[in-house]
Parts: sequence; C-alpha cells; structure tokens
Amino acid sequence: MKNANVFVDVDLTLVDQNGNLLEGAADSLRILKDKGCHLYLWSTAGTNYARSVAERHRLSDLFEGYAPKPDIVIDDMPASALNVIVFNPHEEESWASMANRIIERHIE
Repeated sequence: MKNANVFVDVDLTLVDQNGNLLEGAADSLRILKDKGCHLYLWSTAGTNYARSVAERHRLSDLFEGYAPKPDIVIDDMPASALNVIVFNPHEEESWASMANRIIERHIE
C-alpha cells in the first residue's frame, strides 16, 4: 500500500492532555511522510483546532489537510470506507516503533 492516507488525531494521540507534543511524534510523522504517506490531522474539536495545533508545534509542513473527525460517512463502497487500519500510540512501544510497523506492514 504505497501512498497511504494517514489520518492522525490531535488530543492524546499527537499531543498530551496539556497540549505538549508526544515524544517521537514529529520525527515519526516525518518518516511516514518521507515514505510517501499523505498525512492529515483531524480532531473532534474541528478543522481550525487541528490546524492551530500543527502550527503551534511547527508541523504544518507535514500535513496535506485538516478535518474534523467524521460523524457520518456516505460512500458508494461502505466496506472500503470502514476498512481502516487503526494504530494507538499508547498501545505501542513508542511513536517510532509504531511508524516502523506501519511502514513494514502497509507501506513497503
């Protein structure tokens, strides 16, 4: 799966409860982007919030777009819209190990 679209959540995924960037997140996102992933940042708080977090942490160059998390999906191929691969950085050894797993299993 080359050129994977990767949607990254903001709160408690990219940043902690205090708004601090999680350790290894920026470097890992850069690695994914360098491998050809298209990165998008989203949040239940909305597009402007996602963009402002990226700007605050100087990550805007990594993301191709910003979006709110979807509440409803309308698609002529629902199985493809809901057939997502989900990674939780809190269930991984680190952001770096998670990025490496994504690359090994889904990019290369």
